Amino acid sequence: MYLARIMDVLIEYLNDFKRKLDISEIFNFVISTELKELIIELNQDQLYDLGEDSKGNKLWSFSPSMPYSPYTIKIKQAKGQPTDRLTLRDTGAFYKSFTVEVEGTSIVLDADGQKQNTNLFSQYGIDILGLNDQNMSIFLERLTNDVIFYIKEK
Repeated sequence: MYLARIMDVLIEYLNDFKRKLDISEIFNFVISTELKELIIELNQDQLYDLGEDSKGNKLWSFSPSMPYSPYTIKIKQAKGQPTDRLTLRDTGAFYKSFTVEVEGTSIVLDADGQKQNTNLFSQYGIDILGLNDQNMSIFLERLTNDVIFYIKEK
């Protein structure tokens, strides 16, 4: 009988706590500027360091064995940029255009893919935006820790 009463109190407490939780409010609180910057940094690092989209696919522009034309390779070498993978960071304009917004319970990563005479999303796919599995794990661990902190403080 006593155990049943404890369970009733616990269930009542959890139901009350659930009613007080507003997922949109939690997201707006925990998806801070710092966490938005982490998302952008992880996406840009995966493009620059790995030359991969969010699905883990290598990005190629010239041929699978050579991401750049010989002419572009010379230009990139002069700039000190990698030539063994497509980075999408020649001038830096694409990377500078990255933004993260919270819309309810959605996190929206966006960027301006229009570059001179080409659209990067048309050429390489929308998956150039987004986190690969490894980076998603890093982000989710940080997000989980921030959500736990928020709930404990509430």
